[in-house]
Amino acid sequence: MKLQKDITLLLPARILDELKHCVNNASPNEACGFVFGDIEEIKLSDGSGYQYRYVAKKFKCFESNKKSTVAFLINNFEEFNNVFRQAAEEFGLKLISVFHSHPSGSHPSGTDTNHMKFLDNCGLSSFKYLVWIIMDAYNKELNGFIYFNKEIMEVAIKIEK
Repeated sequence: MKLQKDITLLLPARILDELKHCVNNASPNEACGFVFGDIEEIKLSDGSGYQYRYVAKKFKCFESNKKSTVAFLINNFEEFNNVFRQAAEEFGLKLISVFHSHPSGSHPSGTDTNHMKFLDNCGLSSFKYLVWIIMDAYNKELNGFIYFNKEIMEVAIKIEK
């Protein structure tokens, strides 16, 4: 899988701890949640393009409505909308990442790939260019992915202490 070199997700250590806690609470099922923050566009000094930094600031773990080791579902739309409204109105943040876990492995499944494509193409700008964070529930390995230019690309995740 190609690495999208001009996109980095900056994840504070405290949010990493929250992701792990979310996974442990959902075990043995998949965990899921959303990461809110900002996207910084930085013009490269040589004028050749831009670097994008997804800066995570808040995490919300959701209890999946589908108790499964191979899938997650969030269909509590009232809570979902309240979380989005609070992130935007109270904190001035936007959705930057969808988080979930796998019982083993931290790469997108076929279902994940289909959902990434669907959300990117659904017509709502708040779901375009989201980084999907996937954590291995066993060893807590973490990887990030984005659907960009009609393909799934890996995104670097930098943990900030």
